[in-house]
Amino acid sequence: MGPRRTGVRSALALVIAPVLALTAVLAAVAPSATAAPQPITIWIDAARAATVSELLKDGYKGHPVNVVTKELAAIKTELATVPVEQAPDVIWADNAWTGELATTALVVPLTLNTAKRALFAPNVLSGFQFGSSYYGIPVQYETWALVTNAALAPKPARTFAKLSAKALALKANGRADVALAVGQGVKGNAYFTYPLFSGLGGYSFGKDAEGSLNPLDLGVNNSVFRKNAKIIDDWNSSGLINSSIDVVAAEAAFKAGRAPYWITGPWSASTLQALTFKYFISPVPRVDAAVSMAPLLGIKGFMTTSYAQTHGVGTVASALVIKKLSDAGFQTKMAAISLRAPANKKSTYSTTIRGRLAQAFGTAGVDGVPMPNISQAASVWGPLSTAWATSTSGPDATPAKKAFAAAQNAIKKAIG
Repeated sequence: MGPRRTGVRSALALVIAPVLALTAVLAAVAPSATAAPQPITIWIDAARAATVSELLKDGYKGHPVNVVTKELAAIKTELATVPVEQAPDVIWADNAWTGELATTALVVPLTLNTAKRALFAPNVLSGFQFGSSYYGIPVQYETWALVTNAALAPKPARTFAKLSAKALALKANGRADVALAVGQGVKGNAYFTYPLFSGLGGYSFGKDAEGSLNPLDLGVNNSVFRKNAKIIDDWNSSGLINSSIDVVAAEAAFKAGRAPYWITGPWSASTLQALTFKYFISPVPRVDAAVSMAPLLGIKGFMTTSYAQTHGVGTVASALVIKKLSDAGFQTKMAAISLRAPANKKSTYSTTIRGRLAQAFGTAGVDGVPMPNISQAASVWGPLSTAWATSTSGPDATPAKKAFAAAQNAIKKAIG
């Protein structure tokens, strides 16, 4: 009997062993029913990481969220080279990156319904548009405005002609050293002079039928601007604007109470808070009544990367960007961190001095245009800055009509 029992056990062992082996193989190839959800990784700068982490501390739709801090420039640079397994699913981004990242398929378009698009001013939302698609949700924006020394000019100027007359009168009677403090320097600064440029009818690129920037429609020396170019010559000859004044000198003159007007942005908040005299923040008044003053808008927000699809979280990562990161309360907190205007129109400002400053600069940007987000924009700023520098350099200045025609030609050549 003993040997038979042993034989039965052996036979049973032979039967059971293949079953166990097959079970092991199936376990190895089949996903576990209890496998943890794939995490969503967000790259963002250190200043805002804590706010995003707090918002998503419980994850999103069952997915844990990893917040990784990166310098802003590094987010763009490393996105193209990061190993797939370490890549982000969502990034904090500058709207100026949109065209490049979309063209290289590093980010994916977002589907925004009418209600979602209505949360943002069209000019702010368009900062993330490329072709007919949107590649990001705006969160905050910054722009230039006119700061007026109330001790020298009790009321903000309603027209640029009145601003010019007041500024030059103050300089003539010795109460001001700088008529209009706009930082340029010998190489020019097309960013700071852009409100004036746009007010004369100039623009970087026009738009195509889809609403995207058209690199073939270059507006640096368009017909409206050419008609108004003589005004720059008048500013130069009167001393209203002089390119020898750089960004540092412009700020110093206003701080010292020796400039009635200063063109700057929210990055100058600490300087403004330390002033001992009253001041106003307002939009730069129109030069030409028929042309809007349109300062540049530097817009930041969130994009979904193409890596999210590879990681198996493409749909949920885009939902996170569209639904959660567009929230008005969240955007209020994010914009307040750096004293910028929140993009969501339902967001609010704090009642502190910082909040009032942010609101004043945000209001000044109501007619602003986004920083160009196509790769050809890199060819614009050098020639455009040079045109401003050479046409506002004093007695030996190049006539504006000639300077800006040369700039347009240089840009066209660079673009090809």
